Amino acid sequence: MNIRKLLFAALIIRILPVFAEDSECKLGGKWYCRQVFDGNGRQITNFRNWELISDYFVSPERDKLLVYHRPDKARAFLITLYDLRTGNIIAEREPGWACFGVSWMKEHLVYKWATTGGGMRFEYRNYKTLDVEKTVTAFFPFEDEEDDILIESSYFYADRKIVFRKFSDGNEIRTLDLADELSKRGIYTSGAGVSDIEKTGKRKYKITVGYNPSEEGHENEDCTTEIELEP
Repeated sequence: MNIRKLLFAALIIRILPVFAEDSECKLGGKWYCRQVFDGNGRQITNFRNWELISDYFVSPERDKLLVYHRPDKARAFLITLYDLRTGNIIAEREPGWACFGVSWMKEHLVYKWATTGGGMRFEYRNYKTLDVEKTVTAFFPFEDEEDDILIESSYFYADRKIVFRKFSDGNEIRTLDLADELSKRGIYTSGAGVSDIEKTGKRKYKITVGYNPSEEGHENEDCTTEIELEP
């Protein structure tokens, strides 16, 4: 019995560090020299004094850490990707604009930021170098990572189109003309834009569309309708 207890205790001791590695990273250090630490209290970053850590993101597998930061008196922010297993820096780049979030896809790190003209920009970055391999810009995007769908649309009536893409790599699946889709439902207009998108089922979406009717005397009326679309 005692031997069994000893074996069980030894097994628990071996398992505990694994679970500790899975815990969330956190900020720590002196107030003028903040750093990022892993769940075991191991310091990952090695920033100089007065470094501004604006945000950081841990991959779902807890093996990578992306930090959005700016060195003291520097004119630009940086993104630095760390390997949490070794604590080493994988790559570092100057992203250009504020980070709104990241998604950890199998082949790409998707870096998201707002564009100066409105909308969101999705940058598909290489995990080894953080180089941008593809970009997708949408004035009215909808992200559905669960079903691997990114909907690219716009609220401007003149744009009309709506693009279904694979979220994981940004590749186009299907492009639709909203004015054509409305005409199939007996609504005629020269332009249409998206004001809301709601997921209603697996790869099924309810799109709220704004438009001006083509009927004479009603061209300046702002109307809305809802249509169901699939990729």
